[in-house]
Amino acid sequence: MEHRELRDAVITLAVVVLAVLALDDITTDSARTFPLERSALAVCAVWFSVVAWRLWRHGHRVLGVLSFGLVTIGAVAQPTVGPGTVPMQLGYLATVGALAWFLLVAGVLAVFAWRPRHSHAA
Repeated sequence: MEHRELRDAVITLAVVVLAVLALDDITTDSARTFPLERSALAVCAVWFSVVAWRLWRHGHRVLGVLSFGLVTIGAVAQPTVGPGTVPMQLGYLATVGALAWFLLVAGVLAVFAWRPRHSHAA
């Protein structure tokens, strides 16, 4: 078992939950500004970028590129999400789609952690 991949899977799952909670607060609260929630989402985006970079660096290029793309889409769409946002608005769908992607990535990382490693004999 690869401990780094399992650790990253668990952290990614926790970060997705944090982002969903922040997004829920932003869309259901009647406040005008959400500095704590927006900051939490920014921290989540940083972690998702770290995960994307690690995927890229460890040879999972497609997962890494898709992850970077979805972090970017989520970051661009996020400012359009606010109180009263309905689930069918583009910004909301993009943000939720990016979070769903990283939930999938957490599962993929967990699978990577549990799969047997093949050593390459020289």
